[in-house]
Amino acid sequence: MNVRITAVVLAAGVAASTALGEFIPFLTVVGEEFTLPPATVGWLSSAITVVAAAACLPLGLWLDPRPLRGIFMAALAVLGAAGSMAAVTGDAVMLAALRLAQAAGYAVVMIAGPGLLARLLTGRARRGALALWGLCIPAGLALANTAGALAAAAGWRATIAGVGALTMGVAALAGTLPRDAAPTVSPGLAPADVQRFRPAPAGTPKAAVAALAAGFAMIATVGVCVVTVLPAFLTTELRLPGSTAGLLAAVVAAASVPGSLAAGAALRAGTAPGRLIGAALLMVPAGAGTFLPVPAPAPVAAALVALCAAAVLGLNGLAVSAVFAALPAVAGARTAWAIGAVTQAGSLGTFLGPPLYVRLADTGSWSTAFAVTAALVAAGVACAKTAQARGIDSGDRSALRRDAGERD
Repeated sequence: MNVRITAVVLAAGVAASTALGEFIPFLTVVGEEFTLPPATVGWLSSAITVVAAAACLPLGLWLDPRPLRGIFMAALAVLGAAGSMAAVTGDAVMLAALRLAQAAGYAVVMIAGPGLLARLLTGRARRGALALWGLCIPAGLALANTAGALAAAAGWRATIAGVGALTMGVAALAGTLPRDAAPTVSPGLAPADVQRFRPAPAGTPKAAVAALAAGFAMIATVGVCVVTVLPAFLTTELRLPGSTAGLLAAVVAAASVPGSLAAGAALRAGTAPGRLIGAALLMVPAGAGTFLPVPAPAPVAAALVALCAAAVLGLNGLAVSAVFAALPAVAGARTAWAIGAVTQAGSLGTFLGPPLYVRLADTGSWSTAFAVTAALVAAGVACAKTAQARGIDSGDRSALRRDAGERD
């Protein structure tokens, strides 16, 4: 049962994330067909991120006291139906409206999905499944790019129709999930199998979730930004051809997936989420190897830079997944609003961070890019660790260790 629940919910996350990136391979073609300027076409691709950056926290607050399964199914259906309709529309305004509908469905799926995992699973199965949720976005984006490449001859409409059909199929599978119940414990109290929480002073759970969301945003932003500017670094500093730089960046981006898988395996084996979050500090030396000069021939330097950048993304996937796994222990039973806060903060970071890094890349300030990376990682880990300290009574940690099976 646990495996089936995890598989269905993760499939929904991957399908939603595929819809997130389905326009990326076809931006030029869509712009030409609808005679849209590049900036407008870019908004078609980023509209989902913008909506998530603005609406996930309010959505989480709205979802928190409600059963999630039915809403989850409806959001997937809206996401799939809007994508299918976008594949046949000939009007630019209608295309934009359907993309906004997809954005709304995506935002709900990205909150309700991990919320269902937190409600339907317990113990190590819950922590492992929440950790694996962290791979949905990179896996979905990779699937969107792969589908775009394989279906290039069929055109963008066929690809988007296929993604819509896939999402509708997953919506039907979601109907097989067990029914969940809205939380009945008071805010700040966790289910007994996660942790015995102290009666929290007013504002403590909110402060802990805010700290966790801030930490998540900073750590996630680093991963996105490194992938964003890596091709520019490889072409300007190491003189690699653009095609080669792009290929290396794609390989590097995929490194976050094994990081998430490793987090899931470690958590199921009993490793505490805090230890995996702390491992994100290794992103600092890896970032130094990515952005600082390497005294070696260009081919060797390029290989070292790509290896270090892949390490950044792998550690990023590890830490991001650990943050999701830590949510029940920080927020208690009220996971939906906490997931909304974390998702919104992460979306804001990934929306605002790349322009800063691109500006640094344009000016050749790579040492500053490393300094920003180091500061974001250190601050992000500090915030996430503070969240755990404020969300869990230190006197009750032994219960969590017994449940996780970890050693001191």
